[in-house]
Amino acid sequence: MIERAMRIALVISLVGFGLSAAVAADWFGSAPEQFVEPVDVATVMADPESRLDQRLTVSGRMTDVCTNRGCWAVFENDGEMLRIVARDHGFAIPSDLRGEAVAHGVLERKALSREAAEHMVEDDGADPALLDDPVRYRLVADGVRVSP
Repeated sequence: MIERAMRIALVISLVGFGLSAAVAADWFGSAPEQFVEPVDVATVMADPESRLDQRLTVSGRMTDVCTNRGCWAVFENDGEMLRIVARDHGFAIPSDLRGEAVAHGVLERKALSREAAEHMVEDDGADPALLDDPVRYRLVADGVRVSP
């Protein structure tokens, strides 16, 4: 009787491990510890200061990925963009990956040099208003998942 109960417990444990491994396998980096409803990029960028240094999950369309090491991606929604960077280069996103995606991490504000801001406006098509307030917001991500 005890042996049967131990077998059942082992099977339940293995099935549970398999399910959590399957969920984690969908993520580049780590899956969030608990589900949090994603906030779309346009909503985050409408008032990024109110979310600074907070853990959040963002959603958007992944439109660009670093072709060197896969350490960053760009999410877009309703004309707004947010750069997603892998925390401590802890994971890589395949450079050809595109589509609807979510990422979880901490939003931070990064000051830009005048030269970097000018480069972004002149060469990357950034909004010229960036020259008035040269800062960029980014999500330092623990994980990213693209919808199938």
